[in-house]
Amino acid sequence: IISSITCRICNSLNLSHSFSRRIIININTNMKVLASLTILASACSAFNANQAATNAVSRRDFFNGVTSAAVATAVTVAQPFPAMAKESLPLPPISGIYSDPNHKNGYRVVRAVDKSNAVVTLQDEPNAPVISVPGKIKSSKKLGTTITLDLSKKGGPKNIVATLADNQLVFPDGNAWTKSSGVDGIYADPNHPTGYRIVRISKGGKVNITLQDDPKGEVIEVEGKQKGKGKIFIDFSSKGGPKNLAATVKDGELVFPDGNTWTK
Repeated sequence: IISSITCRICNSLNLSHSFSRRIIININTNMKVLASLTILASACSAFNANQAATNAVSRRDFFNGVTSAAVATAVTVAQPFPAMAKESLPLPPISGIYSDPNHKNGYRVVRAVDKSNAVVTLQDEPNAPVISVPGKIKSSKKLGTTITLDLSKKGGPKNIVATLADNQLVFPDGNAWTKSSGVDGIYADPNHPTGYRIVRISKGGKVNITLQDDPKGEVIEVEGKQKGKGKIFIDFSSKGGPKNLAATVKDGELVFPDGNTWTK
């Protein structure tokens, strides 16, 4: 691209092709392409104006002008342009609260930590042990999203692969965990962007919330009560907050009185 544009500029100035190659070689190779194009375009405008006035431009003046502009601009392009910076990839859509038909009174929480790793917390029955196991996530166009689990802690297979399909995690034996809708889910809190909030509604409208403000912070369990479909009341006193804080349930959000909003 730079070569093509440079040749056009040099042609308009009656400069040779070999001279245009000198310009390309002498432009700082560590510069962003956008900066180089800007320099060349600016040089073209400036020298075209001079050409109209003098009807002639020496090759040496043109070469020196472009090189000087490159050096002067180097400081401003030392950092990547925001539009060109590498964007972080979104997490796979695997996080959520799941139900297992083989353990109807239990739950499975799948939380993606990054694009390749997850933490899976499960409980088979209300009084059974709560177990956490690691999960390895893979995504491809051919196979979709899969997660490999080590369930040996609970007497299951060590490397079993489940495939995400239509809000379900489907296992080789045909068993399928189904992702819960409604209030149940894993939420992000803008006041704690590196943390998480896991919200589960159990029988009788009891609200169970597991939260961590940052990766090295304490994991805290708080409880609350669901009243109707539009409100839940949460006791945050165990983390220094109010005892009966109301949150309004909206589409994929929990909105608090101060305007703070947890989003799935």
